[in-house]
Amino acid sequence: MKELKDVAANYAAEKTNELISDAIARAYADGYRDGYKDREEEIPVDLRDNKTEYVDLGLPSGTLWAKDYETKDDDYIYVPYEKAVVYEIPTMEQCNELFKTCKWKLVAYNAGARYRIDCIGPNGRVIHFYMTGIIKAELKNKKSKAFFWIREDLAENEKYSVKVELQEVQVQQGKIAYIDYETTTKVFSGYKLPIRLVRKK
Repeated sequence: MKELKDVAANYAAEKTNELISDAIARAYADGYRDGYKDREEEIPVDLRDNKTEYVDLGLPSGTLWAKDYETKDDDYIYVPYEKAVVYEIPTMEQCNELFKTCKWKLVAYNAGARYRIDCIGPNGRVIHFYMTGIIKAELKNKKSKAFFWIREDLAENEKYSVKVELQEVQVQQGKIAYIDYETTTKVFSGYKLPIRLVRKK
């Protein structure tokens, strides 16, 4: 027959392990819930509710592009790079495919006072790029540029973004406007740009 002391020691060890396991499991669950709650509060409502509408432009890669920038209360959401990269923002490769595969057209709207840029896919479907500008130190500068972040791993404070720019040229009868774009514009990571999402079919 086992000594009572040994039996008690084994019982105590089992109970201690059980209590420690329960405590760790409880701490993990609480931490997960708290982290999820914080993340939910940080993510704009429109992104949480999957309200983003994607357009199949007929790209060879099968990438679907968001119809517009992400919004909240009908205003574009501007975020620094570290918050943008949490979402499915496009890569350099996806942006280059968009520029090379699609037809780009400058469109005057609002009685000709403002321009947007239409991106027409090989299948004829269209997404629009409005002149969103960039926010530097809370000062928004719209002017004649459309920006959005690109997902790129750069170990520096400047990150890549797409910049689609409206240019105007003086001619004899006045001014003509045209599109100038590049996909490798570097922007300080703390500046705020809109979010444009992508996803696969």
